[in-house]
Amino acid sequence: MRSVRICVLSSGSGGNCLWVEAGSTRALIDAGLPLRETRRRCLEAGLPFGELTDLFLTHEHADHCHAAGIFGRKLGIRVHATRGTMRALRDPPPEELRRAVRAGVAVQLGGLRVLPVALPHDACEPVAYVFDDGAVRAAIVTDLGCAPPSVVRELQGLDALVLEMNHDVRMLLEGPYPWSLKQRIRGGRGHISNAQGAALLAQVLHGGLRHLTLAHLSEHNNTPAHARRAAEAVLRKFGSTAQLCIGSQSRALDPILLEPSRAVPLRRARQLALFA
Repeated sequence: MRSVRICVLSSGSGGNCLWVEAGSTRALIDAGLPLRETRRRCLEAGLPFGELTDLFLTHEHADHCHAAGIFGRKLGIRVHATRGTMRALRDPPPEELRRAVRAGVAVQLGGLRVLPVALPHDACEPVAYVFDDGAVRAAIVTDLGCAPPSVVRELQGLDALVLEMNHDVRMLLEGPYPWSLKQRIRGGRGHISNAQGAALLAQVLHGGLRHLTLAHLSEHNNTPAHARRAAEAVLRKFGSTAQLCIGSQSRALDPILLEPSRAVPLRRARQLALFA
C-alpha cells in the first residue's frame, strides 16, 4: 500500500526541519538545525537518517538553511532549491549536488512527487512544498506574509498540513520588537498571524484533512494556547476531526504515517479574506 511518512523535527526561529519519505525516497524539507542534532532527532523518532537521499530548501534564511552546505559535503545528498535561494546561500553545497527547482514545476523522486509553490516572503525566490505519492497529499507552508489565490489553490485536497501561525497581532504590537521589525513581520512579505493562518485554514479545510500541525510560532509574540485556539475555532466550526498538534523548537514530534483513506464531507467553508 502506498504511504507517506512525515515528521516535524524542529519548528521555529531557532531552526526548521521536516522529514518526509515515500517509497525509497527519504528527504528533508529545510536544514535549520546542525547536522548532528538533526541526526539525533531522526534517530530518536525512529527515522532512518542513514538512508537520507535529498534535501529541499524553502529559502535562504539561516533558520531554514543553516546546515545545507554541510549536508551536501558530509552526506553527499542532492540539495534542491530555487535558483534565487541557491545563489543567496552563504554556505552552498558542492555544485554537483545542486538541483534547481522552479515554482509550479514538480520534481519526481521515485514514489514521491514534490511541488514547489511560490510564496510572498522577504527572501530570494522562496517556496512552500506540496508532496504526494499519488494517493496521499501533504504540504508545509511557512514564512509567508499573506496567502494569494495561487497558494490557496495548491493547498486543496491535503491529507496533512504544516501551517505557519507565527504571531498574535496584539502580542506583537505590544511586545519589545522595534517598530520597523513589527512592520516587517506584519507586512505582505513577512509572516502570517494566527488570524491569517486560521483564515487560510478555512479556505483549504476539507473532510480528508487528517493532520494539522501549527508551525513557526514566535517565542516572543505568540503562545501555543493562542495559536491552538485560533485553529480549533476553524476546525470546530466546520466539524473537522483533523488531529491538531504544534511544532516544537526543542524536540521532534511523533512521526505521522499517511495512508490512503476516504474523505469525510465537511460543512461548506465560507471563503475568508486574508489580510496582509
